[in-house]
Amino acid sequence: MKIDLHTHCLPVSRCAHHQPEQLPEMFSKEQIDAIVLTNHCYPSHCNALSSDIKEQARIYVYVYHRCKKKGEEIGFKVFFGTELKLINEPNKPEFLLYGLSEENFLLSYPLYNMSQKELFDFCNETDVLMFQAHPYRTEQGYAPSDMQYVHGIEVYNPHLLFDARFDEALELANKHQKLKSAGSDFHIVKQAGLAGMVVPDNIEDQFMLRDYLRKGEAVIFKKHEIVHC
Repeated sequence: MKIDLHTHCLPVSRCAHHQPEQLPEMFSKEQIDAIVLTNHCYPSHCNALSSDIKEQARIYVYVYHRCKKKGEEIGFKVFFGTELKLINEPNKPEFLLYGLSEENFLLSYPLYNMSQKELFDFCNETDVLMFQAHPYRTEQGYAPSDMQYVHGIEVYNPHLLFDARFDEALELANKHQKLKSAGSDFHIVKQAGLAGMVVPDNIEDQFMLRDYLRKGEAVIFKKHEIVHC
């Protein structure tokens, strides 16, 4: 099946244009079978949800369940994930987490105050995979993070406003022997179906997806092109 590993929706990701219930049908129309909902997890987004930290986390998870419920109604899979900005690190890198449970998110929120090493240690302790998102998006000031403290690299992210720099991200992942992922960075309808990965049809949740990603058998798609890397 085809799965997009990097998607956003309102009201958590304030830069997104669509409510969670809209995503399953948008992606289904583009022959995508599943998504990981990786809404932004950092203060400028989450503080707008509530002034209470625990309520922020609860709303974050509730939005995921809204998307998942709609997906179940039409036979579309929605898995829980997050895109986390480490606000105290240089360049404020963003990391996509795969294999994180809703319960663990609620207990550990907020994670964005950690150092990269602290987040990496947390992920290892809780069996979560940590991928740096768009490491070469220089337009927003991003740069490759410390490769000691990351499991993988998002090698393809065709956000419509930025240069994907696929070759450089792929070279970075190969040089440091890191796992690879791909996703559209979905915010608007035109991005649905632009990128993702091809994974076995029997994957049913973020934990099975984590286990598959850990194998390092990356097969990504760019719209209709399949790329083994």
